[in-house]
Amino acid sequence: MKNKNSKSLNFMLWLYFIALAVIIFVLLWFMQVVFLQTYYSSMKKNETAQIGTEVENIFKNSLDFKEQIDKTAYRNSASIYILSLNGDLFYTNTTFTGTNFYNQSDSGYVAQMPGRNISIDISDIAKSISETDNKKISYTLDIDRLKTQIYVYGKVIPDTNYCYIILMSIDPIDATSTVITSQLIYITIISLVISTVIALFMSRKISRPIMKMNETAKKLEKGDYNIVFEKCGYKELDELANTLNSATTSLERTDEVRRELIANVSHDLKTPLTMIKAYSEMIRDLSGENKEKREEHLKVIIDETDRLTRLVNDMMDLSKIESGKISIVKEKFDFSQVATSLIDRIILSNIDTEHTIKYMIPNDLYVLADRTKIEQVLYNLIINAIKHSGEGKIKINIRVTATQKRVKVEVIDNGVGISKEDLKHIWDRYYKASESFTRNVQGSGLGLSIVKNILIKHNSDFGVESELGKGSTFWFDMERVSKKDMNKKEQEK
Repeated sequence: MKNKNSKSLNFMLWLYFIALAVIIFVLLWFMQVVFLQTYYSSMKKNETAQIGTEVENIFKNSLDFKEQIDKTAYRNSASIYILSLNGDLFYTNTTFTGTNFYNQSDSGYVAQMPGRNISIDISDIAKSISETDNKKISYTLDIDRLKTQIYVYGKVIPDTNYCYIILMSIDPIDATSTVITSQLIYITIISLVISTVIALFMSRKISRPIMKMNETAKKLEKGDYNIVFEKCGYKELDELANTLNSATTSLERTDEVRRELIANVSHDLKTPLTMIKAYSEMIRDLSGENKEKREEHLKVIIDETDRLTRLVNDMMDLSKIESGKISIVKEKFDFSQVATSLIDRIILSNIDTEHTIKYMIPNDLYVLADRTKIEQVLYNLIINAIKHSGEGKIKINIRVTATQKRVKVEVIDNGVGISKEDLKHIWDRYYKASESFTRNVQGSGLGLSIVKNILIKHNSDFGVESELGKGSTFWFDMERVSKKDMNKKEQEK
């Protein structure tokens, strides 16, 4: 049970939230404690470079540059010196910074910071600046005994014979770091407690609808289709709920079709088997010596056997097509010739009936398709029209039209038609429609489903148009190819 809970969505979300909070606090500790001094030093050095740029602009563009430089130095707690490139002092703001300077006879001007006993040779720095390639110098002086640093930054003022030198004290911030560390300890503890509570709340809030969906899915697993996956306000989970509700509807429909399929197949098998058994017994008991009666009874047995064979073959064909075991092998062929030959055979086999079959098929219509499977599609649609055309004289028209790229085939009957409620289901296996569209006892009930699957594999458009009392029109299309392409193919052979 413990292992199960450790892998639950609720626990994992809580763990991820806590891990995120810990990572954030670790980063804060590193930035505020470990890297604080380094960041502070870098910031002061960048600030010194900006002060230098400001000094350049003031010196070159302002008449009262001394006053403005004094303000800049005071505002940034910096010592600013302007010297000639020979090391002669031109200006300094020592009045404000408390830094004194005095003139040494041998080396020039030296800056000295009272109370710190620090002396820096300003004249020597000015000469060094003029000797560098980029006319700029910067370095840090470490004062170990005072545990401090002095940042020295100097640069030649463009288009002049002067340079400026800025001294900036980078004092250690140990005291500040200690205060921040003390505060971070309390902040971390309090924040972790708050983060734990918030993480627990959020993990439960997010995982609760998923867990609820799981409970609903368990009911679906047991065959309860009267369930609804509820929405929870999250976009992705709402989309999942819609998908699962659609899947539930599809599963319910599939289960109904499965039950109908078993019932219909059982019925279709039982009827001919009963007939075969009954007529076999009649031959044995009654008509064995009567040749005429015996042949009549044997014909019934043969017909019923043929019916069983058709049923089994249709079921096998549909199963192979749906499972992908039968592949579509497309070739270029003359559909006009194939369709005309097939329709003539159907007319010949129904010559003793009241069926009237007419067709309008232009010559030389070449298509790219599987010849055998398309012939099966056309056959099934014509036989379907014959079986469902109602009582009386049956009129069936086969019309073929073509555009530059497609060939469209229509099978039109004068039957009783199909209701709008049944239209969307007639392609299903063994669908039992209303009285306006009943399955003939001679059919397998799989013909239209086979048609649908073959046409889907051909990427063909297909459909049906029908009204009650006005008949139906089943249609499909195929890819057309030119006769010129066929001639090229023959020449290649």
